[in-house]
Amino acid sequence: MSIGSTLLNLRPEPVPGYKFQVFINNIRMGFSKVTNIEESIETEPLQEGGVNDRVYSLRKPVSTERSLVFERGMGSRGLVMTMLTLRFTVGQRIPQDILILVCDRTGTITHIYQVHGAVVKKCSVSDLDAMNSEVLIE
Repeated sequence: MSIGSTLLNLRPEPVPGYKFQVFINNIRMGFSKVTNIEESIETEPLQEGGVNDRVYSLRKPVSTERSLVFERGMGSRGLVMTMLTLRFTVGQRIPQDILILVCDRTGTITHIYQVHGAVVKKCSVSDLDAMNSEVLIE
């Protein structure tokens, strides 16, 4: 093995954002888009008396909700999927974790996002418009 081929392996290929799987209640669900995957904290600056060269950042308690948005195209469903969809009504807590698996081009899992304690806040359907040929999105 040459040094040149070793250096090529040190730079991994970027992960595509279109190969992902979502599992809810251990059932794989087909979503066309997942948005708002983020983790953040709020901080408060603290200036210590007599120390003029730095400011400390203190973590504040969580004061805002975090929302994930799942979008999928609607289609005719079988009995199992219809029953599962009925369980996800507004206000319903999802008892098990939601897993989002992101894969590379070869199908190898590169990232796993886990959501715990999710509550369905809103369900909506895209506009119904006889003048276009877009897919109905839920």
